[in-house]
Amino acid sequence: MKLMVGTLTRIGGAGIGYVSVKNDKLNLIWSDGSLKDPNWLAKTNSGRWFAVSSNGTDPKKPGCINELRITSDRMQIVSSQPTEGAGPCHIAFSEDECFLVCAQYATGSLAVFPLFNGNLGQCIQLVTHTGNGPHPSRQTMPHMHQVTRIPTLPHCFCAVDLGIDALVIYEQAVNGMLSEKYRITVPAGQGPRHVAYTGNGSAYLVTEIGNCVYPVMFGENAGKVVGEGVSTLEDWTSVNLAAALWPTADDQGLLVSNRGEGTIVHYAIPSLEKKAVYRLPAKQPRDFCVLDNQRIVAACQDFGLVLLKDGKVIDTLPYMGAVRVLRVS
Repeated sequence: MKLMVGTLTRIGGAGIGYVSVKNDKLNLIWSDGSLKDPNWLAKTNSGRWFAVSSNGTDPKKPGCINELRITSDRMQIVSSQPTEGAGPCHIAFSEDECFLVCAQYATGSLAVFPLFNGNLGQCIQLVTHTGNGPHPSRQTMPHMHQVTRIPTLPHCFCAVDLGIDALVIYEQAVNGMLSEKYRITVPAGQGPRHVAYTGNGSAYLVTEIGNCVYPVMFGENAGKVVGEGVSTLEDWTSVNLAAALWPTADDQGLLVSNRGEGTIVHYAIPSLEKKAVYRLPAKQPRDFCVLDNQRIVAACQDFGLVLLKDGKVIDTLPYMGAVRVLRVS
């Protein structure tokens, strides 16, 4: 089994790593430092690889999208395009894989790119949010943290904006252009971060500032966040920023990473009953990859990769700045 690892080079990350998992051991095969802050990697169903970075020449808008060619012994940058913003942090693809949509944290914007056969086109649309939230330092402006295609709404994307406490639903036309369909208000000050979807189409949200998990309903013309939220924390006084949210391999639960408490929390769904808390040897887990019903690989920005089996740490791989881990094969 092979994994790709994205890092934040500004905190000491090496760039992009290619890692094997064999006999429950993590091994670094190669590392490439060509890109600055390649903190999110994504792959189309047809096998095309893309990474965000901040390699642009404009110091105020250095964001870039890069198409990569990945082999067992190296990485090659096929093409790059500026995102016309800063802090690119998430990528989604249209259903037909003709368009790529990138969320940008620092500028609170979405950038849309056409994906031609073997070529990444220039940005055709930039959508910038406005507004703010109640948190005095984290919500002074929009901060888009994620964009995902909504499985139950054809041709629609959900943009998660931490800065304005909102999920903004966009519909994409055949020419790739996005138009706002509706908004879902998140409880004030929660700071929404990531949405995840189960195989039956159910959706859940984790909030970074409030450290809570909520069910989310996406209707045709309106949606809502359900309930009061379930805490991700063991100690509600902890200094913590909840991060990634993914379903379990059997689609019967949710997993959430906690930066601060240094844990991955396992919830049953739909009850959101807390089933287990997995403790890591690092305090800053960001993204993680669910390998199977037993194993998880967590990317910890203050350390590297941690391999868990049945909730116990069985191997580690130092790789500072690791924030994204994605399965290759």
